[in-house]
This record gives sequence, structure tokens and C-alpha cells, in this order.
Amino acid sequence: MKLGLLFVLIWMFCWVPAAFASHYDLPDIDLLPDSLVAQLAQDKIDNTEELFAHLVKKSERDAFAKKYNMPSADVETLAHKLELMQIVGVGPKAAQLLMLAGINNLNALSQAQPEALLDALLRVNREQAITGVQPDLTVVRDWIGKSQKIANRIEE
Repeated sequence: MKLGLLFVLIWMFCWVPAAFASHYDLPDIDLLPDSLVAQLAQDKIDNTEELFAHLVKKSERDAFAKKYNMPSADVETLAHKLELMQIVGVGPKAAQLLMLAGINNLNALSQAQPEALLDALLRVNREQAITGVQPDLTVVRDWIGKSQKIANRIEE
């Protein structure tokens, strides 16, 4: 029995890819208008991971804005939201909450003070009711720690 459990654990860590992000199928979340989701699907961009890959570089964001007839500022906001969503546990609502609390990208999150950020998140969520799940200090510290380890960042 113990040998079997050991084998499963070794297999999980050696063969199963680690989860590095919260990825969602675009039709399943309220991130973009349905018409844009349909256009993206035609271009084989079906989830947040694929979308983020098309928005990492400034030149790609400019081309995206032009191709999909979006204001550049909206594309920049989308790119930064997707950048935050690379953190396991940060979905669209948590990313929106972070952005409303003044954390607009991974660099800002990696430098945030946990207690001050938690206060801001709780205040914003009370005011705007973004999510029913309130973050706590442990979660905020985890997000900050994970943000410091993610290399795939938006090119400014």
C-alpha cells in the first residue's frame, strides 16, 4: 500500500505538469463580449492562456487592438488582467479585485505589502461587491509570493 502511494506521488511530481496559472475557456467567463469570443475562437484562441500569449509583447497588443477593433487602453487592461491570472487561485474576479485595489500587474503585486493590500482588497470588495469570497492574509501572501516567481510578464 505504501509503495503504491509513493509511486503515485512520484508520478504526479515527475510526469504531471505543474499548474502555474488559472486558465479558463473564454466562453465560460465574463471577460470579453460574446462577439469577440466568437472572433477569437475562429482564430483558434479559446482560453485565457492562449489569449495571454498573444498579448505579452507591446507590438502584439497593438496588432490585437487593430485586428479586433478594440481601444488600445482596453487591450492593455485585458493583458494585465490575464497577466495576474497566471497565478494559481487568481481568476477573473480576483484579478479585477486586485486591479481595482491598485495592483495592475505582477510587478506591482510582487512588491505589495500583504497587510495593506488585504485592507485595500476588502475595502474595494465591500464597495463594489466583486466576489463573495473574501481574501485573507494567507491568500494575499501566497499571491505575492507566487507573483515573484512568474517570469512571463507583460512587455511594456
